[in-house]
Amino acid sequence: MTFKNISHHTKQWLTSSKKFLFGFLLLLCASNLLFSQRDTEHWFAPMKQSYFTDSNQQALFLSTDAVTPFLVTIYNNNIAIGTATISKGNPQSFTIAKDMMMTNLQSGAFTTTTRGLYLKGEKPFFCTFRFSIDKHGEILTSKGKAGIGTKFYTAYAPLSVTSTSFNFTSGILATEDNTTVTVSGYNPTVQFSNGTTGATNPTMTFTLNKGQSYVIEGNGNIASNLTGFIGAKIVANKPISVTNGNFNGQHTLIGNGGGGLDIYMDQSIPVERLGDEYVVMKGMAPLSYELEGAVVVATENNTQVYVNDETNPIATLNEGQFYRIGSTSFISQNFSGHYNMRIKSTKKIYVYQLMSGGGTGTYYNTGGANYIPPLNCFLPKKIDEIGFINTLPYSTPIIPTVKLNIITEAGATVTVNGTVLAGVQGPYPVTGNTNWVSYSVADVMGNITVQSTKAVTAGIAAGHEAVGYGGYFAGFSSVPVIAKKNGNCIPGMILEVDDSYASYQWSFNGNPIPGAIANTYTPTKPGNYTVTVSVGGTCAPVTTPVFEVIMPSLPPSLLANQEICIDATTTLDAGAGYKSYEWNTGATTQTISNVGPGNYWVILGFNGCFSRQEVSVKVAPNPIIKKIDLENKKATVIVEGGKPPYMYSTDNTNWQNSNVFNDLPNGQKRFYVKDAFNCEPVSVEVTIINIINAITPNGDNINDVISYRDLGYKKDLSFSVYDRYGNNVFKGTAFNNYTWDGRFSNKKMLTGAYWYEISWTERNVENTSIKYTGWILLKNSN
Repeated sequence: MTFKNISHHTKQWLTSSKKFLFGFLLLLCASNLLFSQRDTEHWFAPMKQSYFTDSNQQALFLSTDAVTPFLVTIYNNNIAIGTATISKGNPQSFTIAKDMMMTNLQSGAFTTTTRGLYLKGEKPFFCTFRFSIDKHGEILTSKGKAGIGTKFYTAYAPLSVTSTSFNFTSGILATEDNTTVTVSGYNPTVQFSNGTTGATNPTMTFTLNKGQSYVIEGNGNIASNLTGFIGAKIVANKPISVTNGNFNGQHTLIGNGGGGLDIYMDQSIPVERLGDEYVVMKGMAPLSYELEGAVVVATENNTQVYVNDETNPIATLNEGQFYRIGSTSFISQNFSGHYNMRIKSTKKIYVYQLMSGGGTGTYYNTGGANYIPPLNCFLPKKIDEIGFINTLPYSTPIIPTVKLNIITEAGATVTVNGTVLAGVQGPYPVTGNTNWVSYSVADVMGNITVQSTKAVTAGIAAGHEAVGYGGYFAGFSSVPVIAKKNGNCIPGMILEVDDSYASYQWSFNGNPIPGAIANTYTPTKPGNYTVTVSVGGTCAPVTTPVFEVIMPSLPPSLLANQEICIDATTTLDAGAGYKSYEWNTGATTQTISNVGPGNYWVILGFNGCFSRQEVSVKVAPNPIIKKIDLENKKATVIVEGGKPPYMYSTDNTNWQNSNVFNDLPNGQKRFYVKDAFNCEPVSVEVTIINIINAITPNGDNINDVISYRDLGYKKDLSFSVYDRYGNNVFKGTAFNNYTWDGRFSNKKMLTGAYWYEISWTERNVENTSIKYTGWILLKNSN
């Protein structure tokens, strides 16, 4: 690539033909993972520009194998900024404003920002972020959920010369709230663009919420920055997405004085998605230019790295150290222009491919970088569908020539868009591993489907006049690792692995879960979860690393069901300490007031978890006056229901704790009761009758009988008299007018004291029972 402030390149461009310059300006696209991982969710962390023009062009590219159209929603800072409807044969692009993904301002680095993108679709889809500025372009490929994790090591193209036009940059995007990130392991001599150094700040720690991002940058004019941040360790307590590379870089002086001048940027993958064996296929540049090869980064101490079939390691690395494998390690596989390289290690490594897609005389302008997926027999057998394979947003449309490179297991039948590959297309052996072969298909364009009868991954090398780009796609999620499909808490959390395996068996704390044989599982309790997957054939089943489900310690909720008076209101308090509150009333506060009877719910957000709590406000049940016992002008009020303790009154003004009232006058009397809710009292009106205490049935018409016929209108009226032994000697009915004359079976009873009971049921809702009891003296003449 050419920069205006680099004089010898400027002179060279001025002497080039107009046609050459026009092609260069339009087509200077960097190589990278053009195509991404098929998934339902994708994240893109932002970056810091070192070289700035006002010609930024950028867009998302979406494609899928789903025949039925579905909607994809694009978010920035948790806010939907647009949608796209995609289906097989109908890929879409979506233009992105510059400031949502990159900044050229120093104030945009080393601070929390809202840059970054998140996409969510109803079905799995591929997604790339493709961008360009004047004379430069690049592509970030989302690895979906395979691209988010908690531990990463950085990589970028080692700079061969200092220049203010170069930099290294790492962008970090949080996928959950309260994500703490620590960056360490860089060289003490590194000088960051905010003025700090690796010596003064050997670690940096920051906290991000979901959708927030943080960008780290070092300028390329500092000699210690040429390689000093390669292998830096990024650790987070929750999943993050990482973008790293050089916004502009140059990694060799071979090739007309400045080879590989371009943007080198890609989305990284977490350590758990790495492997120990890789195959890299060369792009367009001659081997002598040293534009192609790989940067290998170790994740553990004493990692030995081998190339092809060599038995002696090319390098032995400790954690965070890197080695640049040169282009001379590529081996020609008996066909002009078809080169591949096997990279094998004793422990997990990152392989960051450096490549060129240019043509004759322009190789040195077309650098780019891709993270390469490791070989494993769990790779998918089909890559369907990659849309717009030869499209990059630029100020003028471009149509490059694209070569498709394919790596698959030996003995497989491979097709591209239904055509079986053969002849000069391949297969070609991989030196050092006879189980794998490679293919090349020239002049592909449009939408591409690659299918193999065995595990497969693929990529491209593309160019037009002075420009090239390329990259690998698919394979990262094929390394069996559990990811969260949805939610952060139980209930609501869903775990998943890739949906391309033949069988699944989930386990909890090492024990198989009966019936858990799908690619997703909803955990019901905290603990350690694994899943054993298989693809059949000679590939043995493998069990994922442990995924620990932890129940976060939530703030205490104060919500509890309430009972209130029918005409009252109350306040509902969800409890302090939550990050967000979302009531079904529309309120977003901790409490809601003036709440009447009804059913309510609130969604509480805390630490990336969201739980729905339901609460009901009911009308408090009224107490019921079930019975009033009357005896000698004394009333005892019997109450049930409601909420004790009860209060009693006969005038609704003066209240007492006792349910007994004495010295009641004859006539109508209303008794009031209220319970602990202190609602409007319930009441019952009672007739206080005049009780006759003695009768003398001697015929003088004075107290000859005791009669309650005036109470005949009362419901369930009963009047009974008993002797001292409890024998019933009189039962009042409508036929005898509830009147007793001191006789039993028409015979006079002996003089003495007799027990009486008078009862009825009041005609009210409560059917209050009224009961009079006492003694009556009978004096009969013999």
